[in-house]
Amino acid sequence: MSADNGRRARRSRREVPAGLDYATPRHGSAFTRLRRTSGLSFMDLHRPSGHLTLSGAVRGELRKMFSLRSTWVLLLVVMLLQPLTTGLMACAPLAGLGRQTSQYPAHLMPASSDVFWSAVAAGLFPAMIVAGILGVLVLAREFSGATIESTLTANPRRGMVLMAKGFVLALLTWLAAQVGLLLSWILATLLLSVRSGTSSASRPGLALIDLLGGPLMLVLFALMGLGLGALSRSKAGGIGLFLGLTLILPLILGILRGLTHHVDWLQIPFRLTPTSLLVTFLSGLGRTAEAGRGWWPTWWQAGLIMMVWTALCCALGTLVFRRADIG
Repeated sequence: MSADNGRRARRSRREVPAGLDYATPRHGSAFTRLRRTSGLSFMDLHRPSGHLTLSGAVRGELRKMFSLRSTWVLLLVVMLLQPLTTGLMACAPLAGLGRQTSQYPAHLMPASSDVFWSAVAAGLFPAMIVAGILGVLVLAREFSGATIESTLTANPRRGMVLMAKGFVLALLTWLAAQVGLLLSWILATLLLSVRSGTSSASRPGLALIDLLGGPLMLVLFALMGLGLGALSRSKAGGIGLFLGLTLILPLILGILRGLTHHVDWLQIPFRLTPTSLLVTFLSGLGRTAEAGRGWWPTWWQAGLIMMVWTALCCALGTLVFRRADIG
């Protein structure tokens, strides 16, 4: 009797179809396949950030910046402002002198080496403002457009996000500035002729300083704008801070220096402003004609001080961006 009961129990287990076991996921179940394909544990919330790399963040920022029309417009402005300014500076003396230059070819005008390279590098000053505004917009427009939450959801490492934006901004700004400066050099060569033997001995490397160092200085201004944009987290605030440091602060110090002739210490902060540092760097001299008394930085010291300005703005912007709430 017991044997018959055992056979009937085994037969019943074979006949009854096995239902889904929701308590314990079996091998090959949908739950197990989902966990295998995702590669992530539901309880491991910190693992996604471990798979992020700086190169991937840079590629993402490149795609993001290339998809924005404002990026292309500002980069084109940075590039085309330089030959335009050089052309205006080269053609103005020709229009002023008129027939006095009839002894030279119609498209050439004799110029000293200092005047030639001043015309080549003159476009860096308006391009400096545009590069700084581009740096501010790289991050500030994400706050104004409410896309910063999506960016930080995809990459929660804020320091890496800011570093990737800075790398892409520096690369694109350098390319636009370098191409624009080469176009300015070609245009100045066509419009101005350099007299042989007029190069000043005190400026032996002026060509290399302007052609290679000028775009790097523009990169520093763009990164300073990025730091100020991260500090203010708004377009108007970041652009206002950048214009205040580059235009308003030198103007105020220049007015105060002109009103108070006996206060010599005002000359030092005026010479340490970013715009004055750019002038000193591109001049290739440690002391200009109107330097007067007191300390005046050399061209390489001006470059180092400009790096300090950029590092300070980026450090403050990174500190605020990493600690402040998004909203």
